[in-house]
Amino acid sequence: MPVGMTDSQMEILYSGTESAAWLDGPAEVLRKQVGRLADSPIGAVLHGAPVGHPLHPALVAVPIGAWTAAGVFDALRQPETARRLIGLGLLATPPTVLAGWVDWVHTDTVQRRVGLIHAAVNGAGAALMALSYRQRRRSSGPGAVTRSAAGAVTRSAAGAVTLRAAGTVLIGLGGLLGGHLAYSLGANVRPPEVPNAPVYDPVLADSPGDTA
Repeated sequence: MPVGMTDSQMEILYSGTESAAWLDGPAEVLRKQVGRLADSPIGAVLHGAPVGHPLHPALVAVPIGAWTAAGVFDALRQPETARRLIGLGLLATPPTVLAGWVDWVHTDTVQRRVGLIHAAVNGAGAALMALSYRQRRRSSGPGAVTRSAAGAVTRSAAGAVTLRAAGTVLIGLGGLLGGHLAYSLGANVRPPEVPNAPVYDPVLADSPGDTA
């Protein structure tokens, strides 16, 4: 459970996203558009056909890991390393997003609602990361200190850290919804196949069991 959130708050979050029926109209329009990509050979690859399971859960590890590590290097006062990690996460974002949209096509109505909010929250977080990266590039570029007062550069760096921190919070919230989507709602999760399992027989099922 995220720090600061109670069970009731979590339930409100999850039930609120699941019951967002106002998203059904836009979701249907998007589903038809994204469906073109999902039905293509590229869509099959993004959906994980070559490996037998969706790729999106694996791909998200790259941007989330890079952005989390950027926070560590910000705390260690190594802004250049943090900037490069943010850039790495941004480079990994497009294929991750595309894979997520392809997976989203293969969901039911309630899952699509949660998926849209999941995508919107993550998109906002990624946008903040991009703004942080841009601000860092400007403040660390050639001549940045000579063009501005040292105090202005410091404020710019602090602003970039704040943007990264806010982006991390949103990405964490988006990940929370993504986990709910997969593990609670079972989006794109197939029931396991038990090898050599006995075939269901209704006659035997209705027979009284042994009492010995």
